[in-house]
Amino acid sequence: MREILKGLTVYTKTGKSLFDITIDGGVISDIKNSEESCGTVVLPGFIDTHIHGFGGYGTEDCSAESILKMSENLIRFGITSFFPTIYTDTEEKMIRSIRAVSEAKGKEKGAEIAGIHIEGPFISPDKIGAQNPLGRKDPSAEWFLKYLEAGGGLVKAMTIAPELPGIEEVALEAKKQGVVLLMGHTNCKYAEAIHGYNSGITHATHLFNAMRGLSHREPGTVGAVLTTDMTCEIIADGLHVNQQLTKYIFDTKTSDKVCIITDSLKPTEQEEGPFYANDVEVEIDNGLWVTKGRPELIQGSSLTMYKGFMNALNWGCSVYDASKMTSTTPARIYDLKNRGKIEIGYKADLVLLDEKTMQIKRVMF
Repeated sequence: MREILKGLTVYTKTGKSLFDITIDGGVISDIKNSEESCGTVVLPGFIDTHIHGFGGYGTEDCSAESILKMSENLIRFGITSFFPTIYTDTEEKMIRSIRAVSEAKGKEKGAEIAGIHIEGPFISPDKIGAQNPLGRKDPSAEWFLKYLEAGGGLVKAMTIAPELPGIEEVALEAKKQGVVLLMGHTNCKYAEAIHGYNSGITHATHLFNAMRGLSHREPGTVGAVLTTDMTCEIIADGLHVNQQLTKYIFDTKTSDKVCIITDSLKPTEQEEGPFYANDVEVEIDNGLWVTKGRPELIQGSSLTMYKGFMNALNWGCSVYDASKMTSTTPARIYDLKNRGKIEIGYKADLVLLDEKTMQIKRVMF
């Protein structure tokens, strides 16, 4: 089916232009200059590469039906592609969670499952965060391949702590299999982070969170991200990482090397309680999911990608840079073909926004 969208505003590195965009069979087939604006901004659809759950459904359900419900719920917030993200847990539960995502692939009625992110289990016992410590283990190529087999080719990302013994064999296997390794849930020192980077861990999981803090004498993972070409995720809610520090990362690493993620939990945008995340009853406290009755125990994020995009704008980023961090850059890092840009031959995964209010008018996928 053909559709022509006329007078759309497209933001570029140098400004903005008006275009008529033709779509054939879900693919952009033509782009022409336009003379008159329709008052609508068009962006490539948001790509969330780190998300545990949404709308009352999550990967911890170990259910294809839950993953498909996530897909349906995410689309109205502008997400057209996502990586259901698997918690560190018992071997049996992790495998069931991964298989559930694989089973859901191809049946989506909303956001497309573009890959799986496995957050662990090769992580530091000192930086477990909200993961299940009983599932943590040291790196093993054998286990890495078991997870990949369960995913049926969908595993695109794995979080790993570079200070653990055996990272080299996992990094070697990951390179063969085309899996991006992320440095996270780690207590590594700077030298260990650099060793991990040189071994093939090229991306960082939710920068600043669940990692050794930055020190002028021991800069750790954050220092490695700042002094190398390593790319990184960041939770752009202004809560997990201070707003000014988040903007500093946007500016210093640039939109070519930063992915905005939500890391959102199962009850995010769930209409009615009770609310559970990874089998823990939670409640919202100052925008964060915390253990019910224990506000000091942060469980995770309630961010949406649209809110993360708008935060970036409100903190001084251009529309062009904010769009890169929510779509173009993750698509490039994970080699997601034909998405993340508004170009001929690319998927017509698009978010249409009112030019005055920047509210979402329509999501195409």
